[in-house]
Amino acid sequence: MRGKLMDFEINTLFLQTENLLYINYMASILKIIFRLVKIVAIVVVVFLLLIFGGVWLLNSSSFQDKFLSYATETLQEKLKTKVEIDSIRIGFFSDDVRLYKLRVEDLQHRPMLNLDFLGAEIDMWALLKSEIQLEEVTVKGLHAQIFKERPDTAANYQFVIDAFKSDKKAPKPKKKKSGKQLTFDLDEVNIEDVDVIYNQSHFSLGHINLHKGWGDKITGEVRKAQGSWIHMKKRKPVKVDNRMMIDVIKLSLKGDGKEGEVAIDSVHWTTDNHLPHKRVGKPKRGWFDDGHLNVVAHAKLHFSHISKDSVCGRLTECDVNDKASGLHITDLHLAFKHIAGKIHINDATICMANTTLKFAKGEVQLGSKKKGIPFLFSTSDITGTTLLKDIAHPFAPALKNFSLPLWLTTKFYGNDSTLFFKDVAVKTTDNKFRAKAVGSVAGLKDKYKLHVHFDILSCEVQGNSKARIINQFAVRKFMMKQLHALGTIRYKGSFDVKYKRLEFRGNILSACGDIGFSFLINNLNKYLTGNVKSDVFHLGKAMDYPDIGRISCRAGFKIDISKERTAVMRRQRGGKLPIGQVDALVYEAQYKKVSVTDIYANIVSDGAVAEGKLKMKGKLADILCAFSFTDTDQMQKTKIKPGIRFHLFNNDNDNDPDKADRERHKAMRKAAKEKEREAKKKQKELEKQKENAEKEKKAAAKAAEKERKAAEKAAEKERKAAEKAARKQQKAAEKAARKAAKEAAKNQD
Repeated sequence: MRGKLMDFEINTLFLQTENLLYINYMASILKIIFRLVKIVAIVVVVFLLLIFGGVWLLNSSSFQDKFLSYATETLQEKLKTKVEIDSIRIGFFSDDVRLYKLRVEDLQHRPMLNLDFLGAEIDMWALLKSEIQLEEVTVKGLHAQIFKERPDTAANYQFVIDAFKSDKKAPKPKKKKSGKQLTFDLDEVNIEDVDVIYNQSHFSLGHINLHKGWGDKITGEVRKAQGSWIHMKKRKPVKVDNRMMIDVIKLSLKGDGKEGEVAIDSVHWTTDNHLPHKRVGKPKRGWFDDGHLNVVAHAKLHFSHISKDSVCGRLTECDVNDKASGLHITDLHLAFKHIAGKIHINDATICMANTTLKFAKGEVQLGSKKKGIPFLFSTSDITGTTLLKDIAHPFAPALKNFSLPLWLTTKFYGNDSTLFFKDVAVKTTDNKFRAKAVGSVAGLKDKYKLHVHFDILSCEVQGNSKARIINQFAVRKFMMKQLHALGTIRYKGSFDVKYKRLEFRGNILSACGDIGFSFLINNLNKYLTGNVKSDVFHLGKAMDYPDIGRISCRAGFKIDISKERTAVMRRQRGGKLPIGQVDALVYEAQYKKVSVTDIYANIVSDGAVAEGKLKMKGKLADILCAFSFTDTDQMQKTKIKPGIRFHLFNNDNDNDPDKADRERHKAMRKAAKEKEREAKKKQKELEKQKENAEKEKKAAAKAAEKERKAAEKAAEKERKAAEKAARKQQKAAEKAARKAAKEAAKNQD
């Protein structure tokens, strides 16, 4: 029993000893752990102290001033010019960077750049993730003076670009692309007090604000944008001062940047060439002068798509008013698409006070001298209604009373120097005036080479519409009574407008007969010259002089249109007649019941009295007639003095100059008739050729249609045959597959 007790005590002792050893072992381990924790804690504390000390050091003004000094010296050494910065403050706790008073001179020691303040709030922790997140960037007092004395010299800022330009000749070691690329994000931008001078141009800006809101929607505002620049006209050494002021530009873009709106309000643009207005001394000239503009405008644009290569949207509102000339576009709206240097326009409407013009499609190719691409544009049919008085004040004061509504349509295309008008049609709302034409305006860049040409394909004026149209013009009117007697007028011809020259030509058909005419208004010497020709014309009916019947004649005229010369003559003689001269050859005429031929007529008017002489050459005697009148509306009061001159004893007509004249005019009449017959013959041949061409075209189209149908029929036949062969092949394949399956089943059995 005792032995057992001793064994138990011994075992208990061993267990206690073992537990004690285990406890000591665990205590040793805990001591080691505590020591390690203590060491780690000390290291962490030291590391944190180093970090906070470093941040405190970096954030201290003394360190930043040293860094500023080093950065300034480095920039000066790099740019080789004077660079000054008052101070830089980097807030590592407040996450902001601020720069005060930056000044940079150009290589000629002229002030080039002054910046009062640049501030940015940046997320420092985002930089560790390769992300640049700027919460707000502020720029204040940015003043720059940029010079480029001649096109072949470098600008004064070029040295900055050259200093930071990478050396392309030195090969750079290839860098391995990191897994995560650097990203950039900006929430808000504020720019205030910007002033830039470029040579003689000056641009300033009051304030810009761009803000990215919820859903990455970007809103912005530009206020008090101003600019002034000088434009030099190439032909004349004339400087035109331009000034532009924009009160507000508002923009709103969706987060994806593909849709948005821009509103431009109160744009004010003025020009001044420091010369008298073009209208000085020319009261008939319009008020439009590109050297004296005073334009006020506003516009709204909606963008439906914006990308690097294309822009789509609509101009929803646009009002342009030149207060100096009175040209006022009350509304302009259209859809546009800009792709690869071309602007496609759809659903365009242009409105003025009493004018509305529309076209469905248009295209503008933007020119590029570097790429050799010309500027071109074109439109589809332009249609609308207008009152010409809308353009009277700026361009043609003579139209100031033109309140007759006109409907018009045309197609419009051209380049920067020439405009082309196709399918021009103009008519009144009552259809009593209709005209169709084609034309062009060339030499737009030089007024001395300006050339307006239009071919009037057809023109018809019915009844009293002639007087209605002429009465719209604020001009002096002559022979309106005779115009009424012409009845319905049909005209076909052309006209040209060159520098101070107007040329008109054509043929007129009326109730009194036909008249072919050609005349020139020369504003250099102030004369109207021309000629008229008629095969059959009822002169008495037109002039309200029943004794005169039909005539066939050719006449040339010259009329003085100089106001100065006319005023002198009016003071001396008075009167209401035009001042000029008419020379005519009457091939055939009827007076009362007598027919006469080959009459020479000469009429001279001094404005008060028109005196005329008639001469008809005979074998034995010449019939003479002198007449005079003072009013074309009272031709019945014409004073006539007949006369006769005998030449009985002079039968040698071979040397008679009048005979030669008569023979020459007869030959001219014969040649004219022959020419007219040839023209009619050629016209018939052309019509026949055109008809044959139309027939051939229809036959070719019919043959092409027949061939197309035959080809379609053959193709359909081939298709059906191919489908039939495919079905046959498929059935054979299915039959072979079934046979193979049966053979396989038989072999298995």
